[in-house]
Amino acid sequence: MRIFSHSRKTAREAVSSVAVPLMVFLFVTGCSGNADYPIHSRVEGELSVRVDIDSTADYTGFRISVVTQKDGDVDTLGTAITAADGQFLMDVFAPEEGVYPIVVERNGAALTMGEFVAVHDDSVSISGTFPLGPRSLRIVSPENAAWTAYKNAKAQHNRSMVEVIESEGYTPEDLGRVAGQTSTILWSIKNTYEGTIGADIAMAESVVMMEGWNDPLVLERLAEVDYDNESIVEVARAARRSKTRMDGQDAAFEMLKEFEMNVSEDKVPGIKAEMVIAYSDGGLVDEAVAIATDLRREYPDSPWAEWASRATYDLENLQPGMNAPGYSVASRTGEAISSSTLDGKFVVLEFFDPAEQIWQRDLEIRDGIARALSDVMFQTVAVSVEPDIDINEALFDGADHPGHFVFSEEGLEQQIVKDFNVNVLPTRFLIDPDGILVAKYTGPALMNLERDLASIVESLNRLAEQMNE
Repeated sequence: MRIFSHSRKTAREAVSSVAVPLMVFLFVTGCSGNADYPIHSRVEGELSVRVDIDSTADYTGFRISVVTQKDGDVDTLGTAITAADGQFLMDVFAPEEGVYPIVVERNGAALTMGEFVAVHDDSVSISGTFPLGPRSLRIVSPENAAWTAYKNAKAQHNRSMVEVIESEGYTPEDLGRVAGQTSTILWSIKNTYEGTIGADIAMAESVVMMEGWNDPLVLERLAEVDYDNESIVEVARAARRSKTRMDGQDAAFEMLKEFEMNVSEDKVPGIKAEMVIAYSDGGLVDEAVAIATDLRREYPDSPWAEWASRATYDLENLQPGMNAPGYSVASRTGEAISSSTLDGKFVVLEFFDPAEQIWQRDLEIRDGIARALSDVMFQTVAVSVEPDIDINEALFDGADHPGHFVFSEEGLEQQIVKDFNVNVLPTRFLIDPDGILVAKYTGPALMNLERDLASIVESLNRLAEQMNE
């Protein structure tokens, strides 16, 4: 099982659930305190046990560890063991500011796992009475409080979205209402926790969330997002689409050029990549290919070179309005699934990794969407790129997920995966009943798919009503 650490660069995709064999922590020592681990947080805390569980009041032996993954191995950034009164002190040394897993164990058993925000020169207080039950470990500091506020807002958003999707007769406006409510909450986090990781991520996500629902608000809030926000590329992507709808393509191109001139050097390739997408969306394929070529030439030894090559393939083969590649696969239940057998229906074609965080985080909403779609007009086909069948089957351990599931024995080398040029997970395609590509959704873009599907359902219902009149 993988452990993910989340630097400030990727903290928005924080660990939602990570299972780690306990023995790992017992045999790994950290490299804390050296030049590679300059971020220092001081931690004090107290752990106890409910008196009805243990009346001895001896709280010795709780082990608290903050961990990360380095070069494929688990690395301990800080660890401490409680005294008899349950108190402990711990220094955490991290490679960079970010969100890291924190685990509490005792007597060889893992009791809880949470998320610890590490920033330099921070003082953190941790407390908890075990068993915790539905509660989380209490981790107190402005940074950790901001992160908790962000997580709580997103959790409530997911619950509200599921409720809307599973209700009868929901409309795109219902989804927009929920998005608007969450966006307002996320935007307000900066008022209490300005300058924190959680507040910066919440600001960025608040802007991204409103794209397509309230474009004027996107551009209004954009003015308050600093160019050094770690999620600035995601913000630029959303703002570009809003700007296009509000002021036209030329204005959006100019806005991206401003981003390119003002963001830090490590963000420039992401902005250039968005330029490729922007020109592609505008039907300017030659211009998009030219920028992709420049990107490949300017960053030859980086992942952006491969991205540019893949983008060129997409521009030439996977644009909306083009015929979707044909495919023929077998589902996990042995059913033959092909582009021809699904002809005449809208198809949501998904590519995912069952251990990937975005997929795990959005799985409940994804299932709600798939269940809400009528089998008469819609089919969902989910292709796992994980070749290990046991890992794939674990997804169905005590759970039922709607749609046709396909397990790719060759992983990313499976023909259907290569034909659809999948390199970001999850990736989803919406294909119309004639086999024409409607749209592509990569990464945390499930809301955009929700919106497009809701619009299609609404149009189909309106057409049905007209035919019955």
